[in-house]
Amino acid sequence: MDEHSGRRKVERAAALSVLAALLLTTLKLVVGYFTNSLGVISEALHSGLDLVAAGITLIAVQKASKQADSDHPYGHGKIENFAALAETILLWVTAGWIIYEALRRIAGEEFIEPNIWGIAVMLVSIFVDYERSRMLYRTAKEFDSQALEADALHFRTDMLSSVVVLIGLIFVSLGFAIGDPLGALGVSIVILFVSYNLGKRSFDLLVDRAPEGVDEKVQEACSQIPGVISCSRIRARTSGPDLFVDIVVTVDETVTTGEAHHIADSIETELKDLATNVDVIVHIEPAKIGSDQYIKMNIYDQLQVLGRREKDILSIHNIRVFSMKEGLEIAADLEMTPDLTLNEAHEISDKIEKEIKESIPKVKAVTLHMETAIVQGDATDITSKSQNIVNGVNNIVSEVAPNITCTSVVVRKEKTGISLLVECGVDGTMPLAASHDISESIEKKIKESFPEILYAFIHIEPI
Repeated sequence: MDEHSGRRKVERAAALSVLAALLLTTLKLVVGYFTNSLGVISEALHSGLDLVAAGITLIAVQKASKQADSDHPYGHGKIENFAALAETILLWVTAGWIIYEALRRIAGEEFIEPNIWGIAVMLVSIFVDYERSRMLYRTAKEFDSQALEADALHFRTDMLSSVVVLIGLIFVSLGFAIGDPLGALGVSIVILFVSYNLGKRSFDLLVDRAPEGVDEKVQEACSQIPGVISCSRIRARTSGPDLFVDIVVTVDETVTTGEAHHIADSIETELKDLATNVDVIVHIEPAKIGSDQYIKMNIYDQLQVLGRREKDILSIHNIRVFSMKEGLEIAADLEMTPDLTLNEAHEISDKIEKEIKESIPKVKAVTLHMETAIVQGDATDITSKSQNIVNGVNNIVSEVAPNITCTSVVVRKEKTGISLLVECGVDGTMPLAASHDISESIEKKIKESFPEILYAFIHIEPI
């Protein structure tokens, strides 16, 4: 369901609430007037305020449905929060009057005569209130509407207080005349008790109190994102069903603009389920990683930081970490700029190996394979002249992985030798690690079988 149809459903629920409140108010006023029952009259007033509250709710949800504009960049959702607080205050005013009038009648011994009509109208009220409150709560929960929730609370308290008044009237019919004002006092107590939490929550949202648990969830989400050093500031506020979150995260100063943007996108994705509608703004701040922060990072991130701090290193990839009895051993490819001499590249490699061992004491051995960045060069397609290689590759794929289908083999002649582009299809539910192992096994077998092949690129697609 789209947002527009959802808001229409909220407005329809609010309109039906107005009609139900009007019906109950009229019915209780008529019966209360002719029976002189304080319990019924108090219920009529309660329902009358329900009618006012329902009208406030209808107007609030209509106004809150308006899109954000230049004057209200966060939208109009707080109108619902204000309406909920206003309805809560109306409930408190009602409870105050009922308490006063009940105590006055008890002191003056102004009691009513037994009457079946009061009992009948309370039964009708209970049924209507139950059905409306259930519908309103369901809609409020579905669309995160606090105004509808407040309206549902009005009907719920109306239903509970009707039960209390009904009990009081039954006591009157049994000869206990004081049951009517006591029932009215029970109504007021129910109203005050159930409306307190909603009023407090409405006020908290209006003054932008941080939603409970959001800070911890944001911290947890940020800690799961590679590259994030810390989450130094979190600000969250709600406006109706919308949650707005502003976050400041610290990353290593060597992170590129593209990497920083990817980190921000990852955080936004992690937080999308915090509420019905979530608007997240992530501000990235660079900082030099301290030793205490560096130790908390995983080995992959630690290697990336070391690599970015060396200008001639383009990337560290194909990282393998082996857990041995003596400690950890690391093997990785070190991609460097192609204009370096062997001596220069080897010095950089030795420097990185030393820094890895110093930064990560549990690492006992480091092996780095030096390679250069991709250089563009001319190539010729010789697939049609290399059927022996094509057939051999197909046989190797069948031998290494019988469950994989070789869909394409392209043979190219470059200046430095021959390269292969091999495409294979496999079940898409296979774990990525398993497909990577198969790819490496195929590449290794191809190079063993055809020494003239310098590069073999194995691409595996799901089928």
